Amino acid sequence: MSGTPRRTNFLRPLYRLGWLLIWGGWLAVLILVVPVVAPPDDAIGWVLLSMLTTTGAYLLHRLWDWHVIGRPLPWAGQSGDTPDPPP
Repeated sequence: MSGTPRRTNFLRPLYRLGWLLIWGGWLAVLILVVPVVAPPDDAIGWVLLSMLTTTGAYLLHRLWDWHVIGRPLPWAGQSGDTPDPPP
């Protein structure tokens, strides 16, 4: 060991808080909102609302990654400026 203290990334707690809020909100919507909006006998409605909620949480999580960490968005292409040309 070199004896220098370990440097902590100051954005890590902010990133984790955002992650917790996004996925905690996702879980709360699945537990509290979907049963109220979709009738109990409508299985297709439950599945569609659950998929829509999950997609929204995933997109928010990717945007949070991009905003806090600077991780490129998966749909932004390699350079981030122009999309890849079709094959």
